[in-house]
Amino acid sequence: MKMKKTALPLGIIVMALGLSACDASVTDEREGPNAEEQSSNDNNQERDEAEMANLLALELQIGDEVFSAQLYESETTEALLELLPLTIDMEDLHGNEKFFHLSERLPTSSESPRDINAGDIMLYGDNCLVFFYDKLSTSHQYTRLGYIEDVERFTQAVGERDVTVALDFARNDR
Repeated sequence: MKMKKTALPLGIIVMALGLSACDASVTDEREGPNAEEQSSNDNNQERDEAEMANLLALELQIGDEVFSAQLYESETTEALLELLPLTIDMEDLHGNEKFFHLSERLPTSSESPRDINAGDIMLYGDNCLVFFYDKLSTSHQYTRLGYIEDVERFTQAVGERDVTVALDFARNDR
């Protein structure tokens, strides 16, 4: 009888340790990328490097200030460039982005970027042009278009208000 009283608590302790060890392994699996995610990340990095090798210059004007932007070469950016020159009234959203709904639908290559940086230029859906002026994490789907080069100055120029932005091809005389 005494052995049963000792064996029961000892069994409970062994089971508890065993369960906590399983729990730790589950946590470790979630923290590191699995093979499929790693392959996807590698493919995204290769695509990003390829896109960055073929950048197209864009110029943004807000008031008297002119900003340079680089667009990744893609079907989407080519369709956007066909709309230039373009002057748009962009609305502020969430204190981190400016957006404008284009009259034209553009081809998309949407993905969930997870982390968005200040200066990123993206397309939400197939017609919503978005300029981000603050960093954020998101689960929304976007098509990457490019980035604004002088992010600090851009952030100061746009502030948390609606702005009018003139978009045109970059000129070499500046």
